[in-house]
Amino acid sequence: MNAQNLGVSPWDVFHLGISKYFPYLGLGTIGIIVGLLILIPTSFMGIKPRIGTFLNIYIFGLMLDELMSSHLLEIPTSYILSLVYLIIGILTTGIGTAVYLHTDAGAGPRDALMLGLNQKTHLSIAQVRSGIEIMVVILGYILGGPIGVGTLIFSLTIGISVQWGMKWVNQLKFIISNRPVEVSK
Repeated sequence: MNAQNLGVSPWDVFHLGISKYFPYLGLGTIGIIVGLLILIPTSFMGIKPRIGTFLNIYIFGLMLDELMSSHLLEIPTSYILSLVYLIIGILTTGIGTAVYLHTDAGAGPRDALMLGLNQKTHLSIAQVRSGIEIMVVILGYILGGPIGVGTLIFSLTIGISVQWGMKWVNQLKFIISNRPVEVSK
């Protein structure tokens, strides 16, 4: 099995599935449209978009198109190295999601969906996030998007990573906010 068989992220399975029906749209454009459409139900859930929400949508779309066209990222040739990258990606996504959500600049649409469903269902962040990712993979696959073992690993573990990241950032904020700043003379 070569490294390319790990698959793509759950949302990219969905975007690639949609692209089969709208081949004239770039994946970034599809990502922007999907992001904007997600704002409809999240607004009804009480998660209001802010400036960070719209920056997330726009930058996500631009970066997706740029990364796809530039070949800036090399695909590892080793299966083991691909798995290492996948694990690092899952962990950094969990921490990165938690850090940016704590800035209170506005959740990106996919994370707003996670937060809204968490509030409405009272399920854990891990359950909600993994449930969203699994549903997106299923829908993307039905539409013709590609999946791989990495897609499934990501879908099943990203919720745990985000929940862990949220707890870690909360602990860090508590430590920082409850310690006086020492000033040297």
